[in-house]
Amino acid sequence: MSMPKRNPRMSPPPSVEEMVQNLIDKPEEWLDTENDHLGGMKPRALLGTNKEIVPRDLLEAIKRGSFS
Repeated sequence: MSMPKRNPRMSPPPSVEEMVQNLIDKPEEWLDTENDHLGGMKPRALLGTNKEIVPRDLLEAIKRGSFS
Protein backbone atom coordinates (compact mmCIF):
# COMPACT_ATOMS: atom_id res chain seq x y z
CA MET A 1 0.00 0.00 0.00
CA SER A 2 1.48 3.36 -0.96
CA MET A 3 1.44 6.43 1.23
CA PRO A 4 -0.78 9.29 0.08
CA LYS A 5 1.13 12.17 -1.42
CA ARG A 6 1.37 15.26 0.74
CA ASN A 7 -0.08 18.39 -0.77
CA PRO A 8 2.89 20.78 -1.06
CA ARG A 9 0.53 23.74 -0.63
CA MET A 10 -0.53 22.58 2.81
CA SER A 11 1.66 24.08 5.47
CA PRO A 12 1.78 22.69 8.99
CA PRO A 13 -0.59 24.30 11.47
CA PRO A 14 0.82 27.21 13.43
CA SER A 15 2.31 26.47 16.82
CA VAL A 16 0.36 27.48 19.90
CA GLU A 17 2.97 30.17 20.50
CA GLU A 18 2.36 31.59 17.01
CA MET A 19 -1.38 31.51 17.56
CA VAL A 20 -1.01 33.37 20.87
CA GLN A 21 1.22 36.01 19.25
CA ASN A 22 -1.47 36.68 16.65
CA LEU A 23 -4.48 36.70 18.99
CA ILE A 24 -3.50 37.87 22.47
CA ASP A 25 -2.29 41.35 23.49
CA LYS A 26 0.15 40.04 26.12
CA PRO A 27 1.07 36.59 24.78
CA GLU A 28 3.77 35.67 27.33
CA GLU A 29 1.49 36.66 30.20
CA TRP A 30 -1.36 34.60 28.74
CA LEU A 31 0.87 31.54 28.37
CA ASP A 32 2.02 31.78 32.00
CA THR A 33 -1.31 32.58 33.69
CA GLU A 34 -3.63 29.91 35.10
CA ASN A 35 -6.73 29.70 32.94
CA ASP A 36 -10.16 28.55 34.11
CA HIS A 37 -10.95 27.30 30.60
CA LEU A 38 -7.94 24.99 30.90
CA GLY A 39 -8.91 23.55 34.27
CA GLY A 40 -6.76 26.07 36.10
CA MET A 41 -3.63 25.04 34.21
CA LYS A 42 -1.18 27.47 32.65
CA PRO A 43 -1.31 27.11 28.86
CA ARG A 44 2.48 26.80 28.67
CA ALA A 45 2.33 23.75 30.97
CA LEU A 46 0.26 21.91 28.34
CA LEU A 47 2.55 22.61 25.39
CA GLY A 48 4.41 19.57 24.16
CA THR A 49 2.01 17.21 25.95
CA ASN A 50 -0.90 15.15 24.71
CA LYS A 51 -3.14 17.94 26.10
CA GLU A 52 -1.70 20.66 23.87
CA ILE A 53 -4.90 20.46 21.83
CA VAL A 54 -6.80 22.04 24.74
CA PRO A 55 -5.15 25.50 24.58
CA ARG A 56 -5.10 25.20 20.78
CA ASP A 57 -8.88 24.68 20.79
CA LEU A 58 -9.32 27.59 23.19
CA LEU A 59 -7.29 29.84 20.90
CA GLU A 60 -9.40 28.74 17.93
CA ALA A 61 -12.53 29.66 19.93
CA ILE A 62 -11.02 33.07 20.72
CA LYS A 63 -10.20 33.51 17.03
CA ARG A 64 -13.83 32.79 16.12
CA GLY A 65 -15.07 35.17 18.81
CA SER A 66 -16.49 32.51 21.12
CA PHE A 67 -14.40 33.77 24.07
CA SER A 68 -13.05 37.17 24.95
